[in-house]
Amino acid sequence: MIEDHQIKTLMLLHELEEALGNMYVTFSRQYPEHNVLWNRLIAEEQKHAEAVRSLYRLTYEGRVLFDEGAIKHAAVQSIIDYIKNITESAHQKKYSEKQILSHSLDIEKSLIERKLFDHFKVSSELADVLSALQEGSESHGSLVEKELAKIRNRPNP
Repeated sequence: MIEDHQIKTLMLLHELEEALGNMYVTFSRQYPEHNVLWNRLIAEEQKHAEAVRSLYRLTYEGRVLFDEGAIKHAAVQSIIDYIKNITESAHQKKYSEKQILSHSLDIEKSLIERKLFDHFKVSSELADVLSALQEGSESHGSLVEKELAKIRNRPNP
């Protein structure tokens, strides 16, 4: 049976994906010249949020096992709070183009390092969902890193 603290962590993982999507929406408004990147990230974060919602439902039904291990809801909440703070500061135009991309890269790398989706144990029929979440997180970091490299390699005016 799934326990209350696991439910809270799962709900926060969903909220985390939504917060990332909202952050990228804000970034797209601030720096539309990167909208190819932002729009891709926004769409993928929406898919991730839906996938996490499905995993939550399946965990609740007992069809998926969620063993949060070292991941606690307070840690996930602190990441969400950090993302929301960055989003709010971006709304207020406190960041440069390079800073926005750097924040994006730092967050994506942090999520990859935490291996959030390794805590789900799924059947072979659901392995694709989990794999897509893991690979999506890794590709986000690479995409942002490439965009940041373009900025860094621009000639100084």
